[in-house]
Amino acid sequence: MSADHLEASTDKEIQELAASETVAVVLPGASMGLGMPYAPARKLLDAGACVAIASDWNPGSAPMGDLLMQAAVMSASEKLSTAEVFAGLTVRAAKALGLAGVGALQPGMDADFQAYEAEDYRDILYYQGKLKPTTLWKQGQKIIML
Repeated sequence: MSADHLEASTDKEIQELAASETVAVVLPGASMGLGMPYAPARKLLDAGACVAIASDWNPGSAPMGDLLMQAAVMSASEKLSTAEVFAGLTVRAAKALGLAGVGALQPGMDADFQAYEAEDYRDILYYQGKLKPTTLWKQGQKIIML
């Protein structure tokens, strides 16, 4: 269903992933924690692969845990658009986990989402994890205002 720890992927492996239904999961926190290059997210997307972004939050190689900051820093390094990052954190991540009915705001899907106090949606990544959600919704119901 998914493949991760793709930091050493070659062009051959990138093409194989792109030709498959496998979700390529990039783990920027592991790359940071281990001092390795990021997985080649830009090359994977350009080849047509489905790319999700995850934290790999663990005490060994990725103790940071702040997924939004990791995604923002990796997106700047890998030249990913805001849309590519948000898709990697939502609908593509849901696909990697085999979850149906979540990951996108569209009819028939659970309305799980968060709002940020920002002048522009691109600020969410621009501030590299400094912005935090101000309101959360679960299945269309406001559950918390921070």
